[in-house]
Amino acid sequence: MTATHASRFLACMFVLSTFVLSCAPRQQVRVQIPEAVFHQPPPAEAQALWKEAVALRNAGRLDAALAAFQRIATFFPSNAIAPAALTAQGDIWLQAQNPKAARQTYEAALKEFPQWREAVTARIGLLEARWSEGENRKRLIEEAQALWEATAPQPAWRQRLIRLLVGLNRDAGHVDAAVFWLDKGYAAQPAIEDQRLLDQEASSLILTLDGPTVERALHTYGAERLVPFLLYRRMQLAPPEGRRDALLKLMAQYPQHPIARSIEEELRGVMGPLPQADPDKLGCMVPLSGPHSAHGRRLVKGVALALRHWEKLFRGTPARLVLADTQANPNVAVSALSHLVQEERVLAVLGPLSPKSVEAILAAVNERGIPVISFTEKRRVTSQTPFLLHAFLDHQDMIAALLTYCRNALGFQNFGVLYPEEPYGRALREIFLRTVQELDGKVVVDTPYTPGMTDFKGPIHTLAHHVPKGSGAEVSDTPLDALFIPDAAETIALIAPQLPYYNVVGVTLLGTNLWEEKSLLSAGGVYLEGALFPSAFQHETSRMGDSFQDAFTRDYRETYGEEPDFLAAQGYTATLLALQAREQTLKEGQVDRLRFRQWLLRVELPTGPLGPVRFAPDGHMERQYPILQIKGGAVVRVDQ
Repeated sequence: MTATHASRFLACMFVLSTFVLSCAPRQQVRVQIPEAVFHQPPPAEAQALWKEAVALRNAGRLDAALAAFQRIATFFPSNAIAPAALTAQGDIWLQAQNPKAARQTYEAALKEFPQWREAVTARIGLLEARWSEGENRKRLIEEAQALWEATAPQPAWRQRLIRLLVGLNRDAGHVDAAVFWLDKGYAAQPAIEDQRLLDQEASSLILTLDGPTVERALHTYGAERLVPFLLYRRMQLAPPEGRRDALLKLMAQYPQHPIARSIEEELRGVMGPLPQADPDKLGCMVPLSGPHSAHGRRLVKGVALALRHWEKLFRGTPARLVLADTQANPNVAVSALSHLVQEERVLAVLGPLSPKSVEAILAAVNERGIPVISFTEKRRVTSQTPFLLHAFLDHQDMIAALLTYCRNALGFQNFGVLYPEEPYGRALREIFLRTVQELDGKVVVDTPYTPGMTDFKGPIHTLAHHVPKGSGAEVSDTPLDALFIPDAAETIALIAPQLPYYNVVGVTLLGTNLWEEKSLLSAGGVYLEGALFPSAFQHETSRMGDSFQDAFTRDYRETYGEEPDFLAAQGYTATLLALQAREQTLKEGQVDRLRFRQWLLRVELPTGPLGPVRFAPDGHMERQYPILQIKGGAVVRVDQ
């Protein structure tokens, strides 16, 4: 709005305020309408007028909205909608920076309608108007605190009162009290709009605090939304040495917090000159030679197909792929990253595949500010960089999907674990135990076995004491509903036939995505009937009728003469997310890796071979894991 338009608008509002206030409802002989009658639903005409007034206000037509609310107050004085309309007028006057008119309107609502149950909203507005008029802060704080109990029935009222108390205490120099009310506001888990308004208060207050106040607040308050503001202010007050690393660490911890934009801007000044990015290039560093080259090549096939689909199906801006061979060697991975960033000037990097290679490149990633989408699981990488994201399957999410189905759909309560005594088995066991507890289930038996063994008599005898009643064995009071075995298909094919031999029957077997091997059905036979396991990528049973899923499977088969697997699907999906983020960055008219990284955390792929996917704030890929079951010798999806 230009200065001329603004002055005309305020002049119009002043004239209208005189008219509206002169029309405020007045009763020559006050008749107190019974409260129960007063608070009956408003007449249909009043509701229609209210809807119109709100629409005008939301459209920014404040003068028309004022007139519409005034008609409600004038024509329906025997219903609670009248004082609500006057209070809405007061809010508009505050928005128009006319506290005098706002005050008079709030006072009219309170005076003319003393039986109104929601009068506290007008009282809060009246305090705000008096604050804007410059009234004594101490008196206003006392009155606002006295309203605290009256706002208990409505959290939204309390949020408005909290923001008022924050501002009043800040203006009065009571910064500790202002932070106290901010913490209360965040701790109440406000709605999105209320949270946004609290964020604005926090930005204006906390970023002005001195060191001792920040430390007191950090030791006193723990609201999740408040703490990052305080940590950022502490970092601002610290000596400049180590500022860059502190900023990177804070950004990695809170990538989607409002303070991230401030951190991002400050990083531009402390990271020094960075290699310029070529927006037409994406790098991909995976093992193309060496013992793990087969994995790398399958992943690259998915990446290449995504680039083709991006132009053909999504009509996106074309991009080039630059490959680098890591040879599954961490030292080679460091050199590969340097080549892609320094010489090829890629916008971002897909890969590597191994946690060791990711750990090796972290220092260079931070130093050069290059976004990296690795094909590793987040929990297996120790990272303090905001530039690293993970596009691999997440075992925590996968097991949570399996157990949620067992608890909610099947009503299972008691679980057992039979696991191999090696890193994969131990890690999956820990996740399973923790998730069962989170879902209020119970693990009644937990026993390991030695990897490579073929006779499982010993560990199965331990299980036999917890089999369902009626199996012919002596049982405990907590019979098993399901048994989790985190091992490969060939081992499961050995274990499954031995379970009924030792009287462990009537128990549903649970597995991981390793059970997706086709050999499991032929080797395990009838002993696996009813078994459940999550899928990393099961294109034959998941999301049938999905056009992008169908296009991926069909075109992959036609292009490469083989069936796609989950590595190809993950490469394809991660690339499409990167291309979407790149498209948004290009629309902003600048090639900026920091902005590209922010877009990576915002974009979402609503459909495709892995279903809906996005990157979570902590950098791991959020996706669905279909639950599969063996029925009649076939694998079917059961969670739809």
